Amino acid sequence: MKYSLFKNFSDGVIIATAFFAMASVPFITPAHADEAKGFSHTLTVDAAYYPKSDYKKGKDHFAKVTGAFDGILAKATWQSIYTISTPLGEGPLLSSAILELKGGIEISPLSIRPIASVAFTPLPFLVFDAGSSIGSGWNMLGFEGFCEYQNDSYKNLTPFTRYYHDHWVGATFQFDLGEIFEGDWTHVVMIANYQMEYKGILGVDKGHLWAWQTTEGYANGLGYRFIGLLGYQMTKFVDLIGFMAEIYGNYSKKDFGEYADTFGKFMTVELNALARLALNKTNSLTIDARVSSRRSFATDHKKGKEEPHLLQTGREWYFDCIALSWERKF
Repeated sequence: MKYSLFKNFSDGVIIATAFFAMASVPFITPAHADEAKGFSHTLTVDAAYYPKSDYKKGKDHFAKVTGAFDGILAKATWQSIYTISTPLGEGPLLSSAILELKGGIEISPLSIRPIASVAFTPLPFLVFDAGSSIGSGWNMLGFEGFCEYQNDSYKNLTPFTRYYHDHWVGATFQFDLGEIFEGDWTHVVMIANYQMEYKGILGVDKGHLWAWQTTEGYANGLGYRFIGLLGYQMTKFVDLIGFMAEIYGNYSKKDFGEYADTFGKFMTVELNALARLALNKTNSLTIDARVSSRRSFATDHKKGKEEPHLLQTGREWYFDCIALSWERKF
């Protein structure tokens, strides 16, 4: 999981930025729904710095930072959205329903991945969404962007002969206290999202482990993701601050095949402290400091490729990264 230059960031600041964007939009009224109709576009560029934290054996514990550098991130995502007003009735709740059709592409130094999704907002505080992506990756300068675990190590997969793919359905509840208590300083925002998602690589057998964008230990299978955010919105240059918790994993340990009873399934927990800067009307910058968790094992080890043969004994917390996400709206 460590020891790589380019880190997997598809589930980090990108999600945090999307949630911050959600939190900064007031409840949709009929007027807002009319204004939202048509095309909009965003470009998101992500960068992150990862300090080094060596693995420690044992039960639940915190692993301190042991080195100045363990990796960096670079990724860009373009997204186009077509919004359709779909009123379900009269009144401020039902008449503000919208449907969003989204398409985009994510590019990193180790992968390329088109993404398509649809989101339906029947009520201002409720969003249903579903989507899919498919892409391929490669390995560069010794960094494992696209691999399968074979013979005790991660072996490179040939680009564009195997394909990573994921598919999801989810629901989001969003609430702004400022809709009840009017004023510039009453916007406490709360967002909760739950998704069911399937991840896999075409051509990799069930029960085999693989790596995508340098993150090791994945297995084809159905999983879950929960994200909760509590934030405070302001009419200032720093227009939003908040805390976000993200929890994800596979539903079944059988997805991990012969490693089910040792490596096994694991619920990853990530805790984020976030701030967003409103640079101007079309540009924003999100800053994220993250503490994450990973498997802890009964014996010492140095690299992720050793882990499938070790006995999991607990959870190891560590300081993960400092990340930046710049978003430009068109």
